[in-house]
Amino acid sequence: MGLVVFAPLPAAAQIIISEIMYDLSEGSDSGREWIEVYNAAATPVSLPDWKVSENGTNHKIAAVAGGAALAPGAYAVIADNTEKFKADHPSFSGQLFDSVFSLSNTGESIALRDPAGADIDAVTYSNTMGGSGTGDSLQRTQLQPDAAFSAGIPTPGVGISTGGLAKTPQKENKSTTSLATKTSSKKEPSPAATGPVIIGKPAKEVLSGVESQVAGGAEAPPAPSSTRYLWWLGMLAIASMGAVGVAWSRRIKRTEWEIEEIS
Repeated sequence: MGLVVFAPLPAAAQIIISEIMYDLSEGSDSGREWIEVYNAAATPVSLPDWKVSENGTNHKIAAVAGGAALAPGAYAVIADNTEKFKADHPSFSGQLFDSVFSLSNTGESIALRDPAGADIDAVTYSNTMGGSGTGDSLQRTQLQPDAAFSAGIPTPGVGISTGGLAKTPQKENKSTTSLATKTSSKKEPSPAATGPVIIGKPAKEVLSGVESQVAGGAEAPPAPSSTRYLWWLGMLAIASMGAVGVAWSRRIKRTEWEIEEIS
């Protein structure tokens, strides 16, 4: 839990910092940061007479929409860049003021200074309190100068609902989502594309042609085999060689007989 430091306040504190948007979830933060203030006094307060103090540096406040005086019990937004603020919050219709500040994403001290230079409300925030790149803002849980801050969905110009702060839903991890998408996009090869799938013992062929088995024990007609063809070719060659041998043997014997007759 982050530590929030509150500066001692005068007894007649009037304006308090009620909300801080210091680190947006998407895009650059430049010009898009803002604070919300609340008038806890019983009389109107002219905000252009006050200053926003950021780490000891004073920044002027200028009225943009809704007038310069903040009525009792009313909220107003002080933005670093009012045009960018209106672009981010097109439905905002509250009181809007312009100033120049750049809120740190890790934390810093900010204060509201009255015309006499006194810090009427001062807060030190840190990113451990929440709202660090999540889209949440830091909001006071109660409209009191010493109330704690908690992270929740930004509510510029309006108070916290009776149901309390609502959190911005966490986004899915991108790498996990991307991996899941890639995995689901892979298609298994169809049987038609890869050919028949045989499960079981491999088919075997018997030279005698008695048996031929395929997957699942089903019988299939014997297919022509190159082994069988070579076997028959070999037998034919042996038979041919035998016939030639017999013929040659007979020829030799006949020649010998003719020689004997002549002599």
